[in-house]
Amino acid sequence: MTIIMIEAPKYQKKNQQLPKEVHEFFSTPGLTLSSRDGVIRSLTDADWTFEAIAGASGITRERVRQISKTQHMMWPTDPKLSGHSFDIPEPPLKFEKPKREYIEPSPKTLQRLLELQPYAQQVRSNGTKYREEAEEYTALLNHAHTVEEVTLYRLAKRLGITHGAIRFRLVRYGYKKAITATSKVYMPIIRDNRALDGK
Repeated sequence: MTIIMIEAPKYQKKNQQLPKEVHEFFSTPGLTLSSRDGVIRSLTDADWTFEAIAGASGITRERVRQISKTQHMMWPTDPKLSGHSFDIPEPPLKFEKPKREYIEPSPKTLQRLLELQPYAQQVRSNGTKYREEAEEYTALLNHAHTVEEVTLYRLAKRLGITHGAIRFRLVRYGYKKAITATSKVYMPIIRDNRALDGK
C-alpha cells in the first residue's frame, strides 16, 4: 500500500484579520450562543488564531480557546444550523521566502584547491618553500571567486577555513586590495620571492 503524504498549508499566524462578513455575523442582533460557538469552532478548525477570532467576536482569547476545546457535537457547525450564510474562510498563507541558492566552486577547482591547500598553508612570510603550490592555490581561489563567482564565505566553508584567511591571502598575492587594513601583514609578497610571474 502506498501512502501519499500531503503537506499541510502553512498559514500566517500573526496579524490575522477575519473578513468583514465574519465580523458582521458576530454583530448580528439576537445571535444565539450556539450559533456563535459553532462558527468559532469552525474557524479554529480552519486554523484561525484565537486572537483573530477574539477580535472579530468580541470575546476573550481564553474564551475562544475554551469553546474550541468543546466537542463538536455540543455546537452546530452546519451553516444552516449555525445561522451563517458564508463559507468559512481560510487564513492567509504564510509568505515563504525563496531559498537562496549559492554558487558552488566547480568540482575540478575544489578538488585541486584541496590538494594544494596543505602545501600552501606551510608557506611562511616571504619563504620560497612550496611557493609554487601557494601561487597556484591563490590563483585558483581568485579564479573561483571572480570567474566562477563563488563567494568567499562559500569557498571558506568548502575549504574548512575562514573567509578572512582567503581575503588575506588574496591581498598578499595582489589579487585584492586591503581597503581598511593598515597592518604590515597585508603588504604584498616581495616580487623576488614570487614563484610565478603573476600579479
